[in-house]
Amino acid sequence: MEPQPVQVQAQAPDASKIFVFEEVYPFRAAQEQAEKKKLSAFGMMAKFNPLNRPREDTVQLSRQEMRLEPFWHVVAQRSVDYTCQITYQVPVHNLYAQTLQLDDKVFEVTRQKDKARIEFVAIEHCHRKIHFDQMIDGMQRDIKPAVLKAYIEKYKFTETERVERPDELLKPLISMAAAKQLATASLTSEAVNAYEIQADLTHFERTHLYLRPVFAFEFRWSSADKIGVIEVDGLTGEVVENGRWFKDKVSQVLTRDMLVDIGAEMAGTLVPGGGAAVKLLSKLVAPGAPGH
Repeated sequence: MEPQPVQVQAQAPDASKIFVFEEVYPFRAAQEQAEKKKLSAFGMMAKFNPLNRPREDTVQLSRQEMRLEPFWHVVAQRSVDYTCQITYQVPVHNLYAQTLQLDDKVFEVTRQKDKARIEFVAIEHCHRKIHFDQMIDGMQRDIKPAVLKAYIEKYKFTETERVERPDELLKPLISMAAAKQLATASLTSEAVNAYEIQADLTHFERTHLYLRPVFAFEFRWSSADKIGVIEVDGLTGEVVENGRWFKDKVSQVLTRDMLVDIGAEMAGTLVPGGGAAVKLLSKLVAPGAPGH
């Protein structure tokens, strides 16, 4: 058997785009929601601890921000041209046939009880397409893809060539390179039962980056010296009581051409060959993963 060809990747010229959602839920309303929920920022155990629990006078706002949180929409297709070597069994209906001749080849008829057949080895020439279409949270959290898809379907966003909001844009923990590795790992995990592969191409049709507004409020519980974060979704107004404060921001103007580089060091942590990437992908898109 000849050596199998190396998998090749290609990308559509206009595959990479940046979209920014327009803020729906205002900052003032988000701040009011956060103040109402601030005693829940330290977990349920703390809230209902009769000996030491957060109170209005011991929990104070320490800092706040409006940030742009990234998520990816990756659409890719793997096309495989290959051959299969398979043994075909063909029934023979003539009760008296001993052999069958096709061109210059003669096949013996085998019989078992009242059934007769011939067998021959054939080469099948095949073409298969495997699709990947997934939303991936850029901050590596267990946000259901359906939640991210709903943002795109329900809320207004605008395509932009550059994002000049360095103090607001979170640096993705999953870069575009890492998101593409996740897609590649998923596509290559689909088994192709081939005798020989002639061509194996993965084509990326979309590597879209979406940026959505989220308000974050950090509260300090002075008597326990603890920090808690309340997040308020700038699109839906949904409150997350166990929020996170992300310190790393994109410190420069972000353009479409720079998407390959942003946060690219994360891609190196995904082991070539896809094992770690598949594990991470299963975590990101697990059906039972909680929403955000």
